[in-house]
Amino acid sequence: MKKNKLFLVIIFILGCSLLFGQHDDAGTTGFAFMKMNYSARAMGMANAFTALSDDVEAVFFNPAGLAQRDDKQIKTTYMNYLEGLQGGSIVYVMNYGNGWRIAPFLNFLASDDIPRMIETSPGVGQQFGTFNTLSLVAGVGFATTISEYFDVGFNLKYFHESLDSHSAAAFAGDFSVLHTTTNENLKIGAVLRNLGVQTDYFSDNEYEEGMPLTIIAAASYKILDKAFINFDLVRPFDNDFFGRFGAEFYYNSYFTIRAGVDTRMNDYKTDESMDFLSGLNFGLGFNWNSYMIDYAISSMGSLGFVNQISVGYVF
Repeated sequence: MKKNKLFLVIIFILGCSLLFGQHDDAGTTGFAFMKMNYSARAMGMANAFTALSDDVEAVFFNPAGLAQRDDKQIKTTYMNYLEGLQGGSIVYVMNYGNGWRIAPFLNFLASDDIPRMIETSPGVGQQFGTFNTLSLVAGVGFATTISEYFDVGFNLKYFHESLDSHSAAAFAGDFSVLHTTTNENLKIGAVLRNLGVQTDYFSDNEYEEGMPLTIIAAASYKILDKAFINFDLVRPFDNDFFGRFGAEFYYNSYFTIRAGVDTRMNDYKTDESMDFLSGLNFGLGFNWNSYMIDYAISSMGSLGFVNQISVGYVF
């Protein structure tokens, strides 16, 4: 017990010391939509879900968490992103036999019509029609238990992104582990996301956009069977370290309250009146028999709010 607590303290201190680091290649990779997370439950906790990951949406955060599911479950999410963008996902998990769980999934992010502007003279533009963007991810997650204390999982994914008449594609994988410590209330998770290769390019010169490779280390602690406290330390290879802190409280078997904060809050500040809300997340969950409904809202300061709603069913 004391060793587990000491380990958590070390992770917390190390994480906080890295959250404000700078990276020379910040924001230089392509396929940015691959960083999106689809789960109203997780977003209510600022997406601090890597070490908890105990439902079908684990496939988007830590596929090893799928091994905790002994039933069949389906869930779909709709996301109203910043102005002009919206997305969604659907995922289904089942027991594949021999201790394996398999979870096919699909998600997308699409734009409304965007004006196509052409420069007719220096500094002067004219609209010529409109265009759209569409990003798709199709994949399948696998998970199994290798011991009383360890679950492992991985995803295989195909990405396709179109911009007007141009498009690009890639194949990638996620690899993860979920460790239940000798203290059954404490779980530790780790994930390597988006390790892959680009196969199609936006231009004929085959310019490599780069994959948004990310490493995540996380911990989750259960308190009195009523609440979970979660922490994710995230290291994108093209950006700075940041942290996600979240909590989930079960008021009763029907109603759940969630809250969280993302330490990238300063990225969303524009010296406007809503800046004080930057990085804050709130969510609610409702469960009735085999049905689940989750709602979450995330503030990006004066840039606006992101909303997600998820509906699920357990067979």
